[in-house]
Amino acid sequence: MSEFPCRRVGYWWSEKKSRKLNVPELTAVCRSSGLELVKLDMDRPFEEQGPFAAIVHKMSDILVKAKKDDPQAKAICASFQNYVNSHPEMAVIDSLENVDKVLGRYEQYKIVNESEICEEGDIFIPAFTQLTTMNIPENLSKMKSAGIDFPVVCKPIMAHGSTRSHQMCLIFNEEGLNDIMIPCIVQNFINHNAVLYKIFIIGDEYFVIERPSLKNFCVSDQKTIFFDSNEISKPNSVSDLTALDDNESYTPTVWPEKKKMDNIVKVLHKYLGLDLLGIDVIIDNRTGHYAIIDMNVFPGYSEADNFYHLLTNLILNKIHLKESGKAVETFEPKLIEFLSTPVLKIDETGQKSSNTFQFWMDLKPKAVENRSCSSIASDASTSMHCMEDKNLQRVQNEMLLFHKQSDVQEDSGVETSDSCDERKNKTCHRTVKHQHSKKYASNNSSVKESR
Repeated sequence: MSEFPCRRVGYWWSEKKSRKLNVPELTAVCRSSGLELVKLDMDRPFEEQGPFAAIVHKMSDILVKAKKDDPQAKAICASFQNYVNSHPEMAVIDSLENVDKVLGRYEQYKIVNESEICEEGDIFIPAFTQLTTMNIPENLSKMKSAGIDFPVVCKPIMAHGSTRSHQMCLIFNEEGLNDIMIPCIVQNFINHNAVLYKIFIIGDEYFVIERPSLKNFCVSDQKTIFFDSNEISKPNSVSDLTALDDNESYTPTVWPEKKKMDNIVKVLHKYLGLDLLGIDVIIDNRTGHYAIIDMNVFPGYSEADNFYHLLTNLILNKIHLKESGKAVETFEPKLIEFLSTPVLKIDETGQKSSNTFQFWMDLKPKAVENRSCSSIASDASTSMHCMEDKNLQRVQNEMLLFHKQSDVQEDSGVETSDSCDERKNKTCHRTVKHQHSKKYASNNSSVKESR
């Protein structure tokens, strides 16, 4: 029996997100906890659809359209906000005011840059500025004032609102500035050994999930490289852009420190007030400092274990706080799980192993115990408390199957299994694809060179 009486919860997000999120399963989990999930109709007055004990939504794309003076989007946002203002007893996840803080990349970077999180220097926002003209001398002057050197990554101003939000480019020299699409953000590119850490936050709980990322680059006469950040960092991404060059000295992936991840989550919650948030973090391969490079509202949680129950608990807690009139307790982030991938095997010469399959046969995968990451050992053997030998064998079997396949299969999208073992195997599968991808990569249509 639920601790709380049955409550109606309004929700809204796009049809695409509904398919990825598997709404029927989420509805069933909510119902088992005494919550009735009801989809909001944006074309009808909200008063006719209520009352609601809570509303959970992803209206970021509508907010972006409203900021661009789309009359329908502006009307929806105004109607929604009026309904929220008229019902202070209703919990909202998340408020439009807080969502608005991370819609634009310049604004979100500025908030982080001015927060205490950057004071010690080991957590930072790579130097950035906003360009609004195609005048190269003017842009170079602006970049110099901001401390930006080539290579740089050029990003659309808006972090939400369309597929273009993820269409970026790497610029290596002054000539490449002819390829920008204004207005845009240019930002120092930080070499991070092709590894991205995605923080998925649900209230005061969060996951850290390792993903493939761009390989290391340096200033050169190379032409501009265009890419889609979503495609590059998919769990099954296969691209030359995510495979470290053969002439590089390979070093093991650095494990992020829980203390630093806790700090990032805690401070950004203080300044943003968002309960459903994704944060992209990379680690500078020279300094070991942590760079926050992007944030997005209500990200995809397909790899997060037990997400439906965690979201349901978040809604219940928000409703309970509203009904009890209690003040919000001190925010203390809790790491739920660290889903990571094994690093490349290093041979005696310091180079990567050429025998990929043997690497997997020798592997002792590392994992972090559920809800505990206070000590992340470098010795892979200490991690076997979370993955027994039988599970390692399943990883090896999967890799053997992978070597027999000629094509890389597309990710199925939503992951509904609660099995720790299955998720770990999928994660291991992903690593070989991005760190050994040159062996298997086909032409990637999302990666182009300017002519």
